[in-house]
Amino acid sequence: MVAILAPLALGGCVGSPGEGPFEFYRQISGKALEGRPLPPGMDRDSPNLGSVPQRPDRGPASARADLSALLAANRAASAAPPRPGAPVPERPATEGLAAVPAAPPAPPRLATAPPVGTGPATLLVPGTEAPTIGESAPAAPPPEMSVPAPPDLAAPPSFPPIAPRGL
Repeated sequence: MVAILAPLALGGCVGSPGEGPFEFYRQISGKALEGRPLPPGMDRDSPNLGSVPQRPDRGPASARADLSALLAANRAASAAPPRPGAPVPERPATEGLAAVPAAPPAPPRLATAPPVGTGPATLLVPGTEAPTIGESAPAAPPPEMSVPAPPDLAAPPSFPPIAPRGL
């Protein structure tokens, strides 16, 4: 009885009509991968653990303690931001040292603005008129370029006329 029910239960494990127990077996047995090339490195032998170099010797305890103290001092120094105007430490010499500048370039200098007035400043006291500017005001823009009037939000909504039914 179990021999009859097991294939029927296995037949119910189908994800889509094209899949079935036989397709599942072909996928896990490797028949679907027969035409594909091997992954890179599969044609070489497994690595030999005898070719791994030995672990390096630990240095003397005093050198390790000095290095630990130096690292702790660097960590403590990096916790606080550098003071403005403090000297910048020298960078170690590397191949690309000339390619990277030590400081960012200075910001570009902007052209100076023209002077605002030619005469002395006028103090406006209540009761006196402000000096007039010699130039006339610019002309108003044409009406087609002006902003439309705001809609009247309190007005009832207007709907387009609806044709009567049955015509």
